[in-house]
Amino acid sequence: MIYFLLTLLFIISFILLITLGLDTLLFARNVFRRYKIGRWTDRAIWLKQVQTINLQWLKKTPTVKLTDNECYVIKDMIKGHYRSSTIQSWQEGGALLGALSTSNADQNIKNFISSKIDAQTGKWKENPQYVDSGLLGYTVLKTNAEIKTIEPALDQIIQLIEESKGEDGTVFYRKGIPNIRFVDTIGFICPFLTAYGIQFQKEEYIDLAILQIKAYVEKAFLPNKYIPAHAYDLKKDMPLGLYGWGRGLGWFILGIVDTYNELPKDHTAKEYLKSLILNTANDLMPFQKENGSFAAMLAVDASRHDSSITTLGGWLLLNAYMITSDEKYLEATQKCISSLMQATRRNGIIDFCQGDTKGIGLYAQTFDLMPFVQGLTIRLVTRFDNLTTH
Repeated sequence: MIYFLLTLLFIISFILLITLGLDTLLFARNVFRRYKIGRWTDRAIWLKQVQTINLQWLKKTPTVKLTDNECYVIKDMIKGHYRSSTIQSWQEGGALLGALSTSNADQNIKNFISSKIDAQTGKWKENPQYVDSGLLGYTVLKTNAEIKTIEPALDQIIQLIEESKGEDGTVFYRKGIPNIRFVDTIGFICPFLTAYGIQFQKEEYIDLAILQIKAYVEKAFLPNKYIPAHAYDLKKDMPLGLYGWGRGLGWFILGIVDTYNELPKDHTAKEYLKSLILNTANDLMPFQKENGSFAAMLAVDASRHDSSITTLGGWLLLNAYMITSDEKYLEATQKCISSLMQATRRNGIIDFCQGDTKGIGLYAQTFDLMPFVQGLTIRLVTRFDNLTTH
């Protein structure tokens, strides 16, 4: 009996030691990674290092931490709850957008496309499962790839979107909740649908993108305020989740700005989107902090910096400047970029991106790296530099 108790005690002690040891190791690793964070003074050197990391991630994109737990992490690892692969396609899409704004990255882009799309069939090597893949499809469509070699892959995403239409004609986020519309979907599908519709002369997909945006503005916005709720319920006809979730607004920004930029000048929806961009920019600006950042929860003073909305907020403000030539938008964009430099680790990884959302109203408490933000920051800074140096 004594031997059994000693053995049991040893096993328990061993498990406890491993568990606490792993927690301590992960905590120490995070502290080390943020040592001397944000001490970048030369923007050109900073951008080059951010691009270097992005190209590394284009080859092997890291998955994003799913759990918020900092203790007993080994339990989440065993259960498969530690990291998420579900959001991988839009992470890759963001990284690819960054590569498109990086000089001498053509071979990296070709290698990425070859790793994702079968050269013989032109289809994805791994079939897309969710409408999230629209962002990756949009970015692939913007590369120099021969259109015939990628058309079957693009058609697969179109088919997935078609299968995700609800009874009102708009696109739902997941099949299990067909009556809920999420703001994420605006960013995931609208630029892709627009670019696809223009490329293949299928106006119905441009119309679907505009319908998706207009329905969201009608159902999930505060009166006279261009800040969206997280989602809305089609059947109950009511918004869901919080107004002012940073990355949620970021998804809306990505959707309206890139859709606007894809449309030809004479398109009937151009003025509507221009108005959305300027109204959203004007309503966002009061939430910018003194250091140039935006918080994960825009209106909450205690909420921490989130690089996701700071990057996408900068993209909105820069495009508002391109529309109006009003210097206030350019100055606000510059502040966003400075804030992102302050949130960049010594090795060029942009930090403090809010983690994966757990559900409506359930937002991550962990802030870490995110390939999506890494890539979109490169696009933002490159476009800013092109405007201000020429």
